[in-house]
Amino acid sequence: MQVSFLLDENIAAPLADKLDKAGHDVERVVDVSELGEGVDDTMICQYAVEESRLIVTSDDDFVQLPADSHSGVFYVPDQSLPPHELYRRSRPSASGLDPEGEGRKPR
Repeated sequence: MQVSFLLDENIAAPLADKLDKAGHDVERVVDVSELGEGVDDTMICQYAVEESRLIVTSDDDFVQLPADSHSGVFYVPDQSLPPHELYRRSRPSASGLDPEGEGRKPR
């Protein structure tokens, strides 16, 4: 199943490549013309909701946001993890999303 990701600026580019090669739709905040480096978190959330993208970030501010303010957050507390390990850990989260990007399926 393809998932649409939005990688925050604190997530290394190799993870984007790994997710893209696995068939996912991936954008990086720093590459999106409406966003870019240093953009406010609320703008990232708004863009992610409009584009139905799961945010991948190491910024714990996103974890504290109300659930209805974004379309999902995959929080990466350890920035030292290599991209292949982040990819491995993101796969179960991605499988918990429905194909229309409407959030997590009920458990």
